[in-house]
Amino acid sequence: MKFELFRKIDLIVFCVLMIFSSLASLFIFSNHSFQFYISFTNLILFIVLVRWNYLGLIPYIINQIILSVVQMKFFSVDPLMAFGVNIFDCLFLPLICLILAKYIKNIKAHVVWLCLLFCLMFVLIGFGRAFGMFLVKDFNFITNFVYYFINQEFFSMVISLVLLLMLKNIDNLVVNVREHIVNIQKEEELVREDKNGRFQEQKLNRNDIKKD
Repeated sequence: MKFELFRKIDLIVFCVLMIFSSLASLFIFSNHSFQFYISFTNLILFIVLVRWNYLGLIPYIINQIILSVVQMKFFSVDPLMAFGVNIFDCLFLPLICLILAKYIKNIKAHVVWLCLLFCLMFVLIGFGRAFGMFLVKDFNFITNFVYYFINQEFFSMVISLVLLLMLKNIDNLVVNVREHIVNIQKEEELVREDKNGRFQEQKLNRNDIKKD
């Protein structure tokens, strides 16, 4: 399979998973009898950001647009508030992509950084959401951020972090796909060179034996 085709399929799969997670949580936990809220959308988002960096934002933006439309259709949410909140969730996420691209290529091998970046992602989404609400004339920036991070997402963040630490042990999942493929190709090249080197050495040894 060509790399470009694999990338498209991978992004589509993660996009579908995000949409399913977001809509399931929306319809299940919109019932106010629940005292907690769980969503695995951000867990899926983090994995796809690790895998594809900036391109991983595309499935999330699509998810947020669909989520906004559903909120307007079924929950009578004001369009400005729906799009203002959901789209601005993405505002500060490129910072995660920048850190992953420039400073931590193999995040899987750095558990502390993995945990810190995962939690930072929730903080950045909270800031983006609060900023979006600020733009649509809800000026309680700090209150909205605290509500999102503590009341709404903290429980999800803890559960998702535990799941992330387990999922990172699955081969080829929580990895930068391009870097991973390059590393595999390098390893295969080294194996080939090693085999060729041994073959040449054995050939020279056989020639020496014949001379003797």
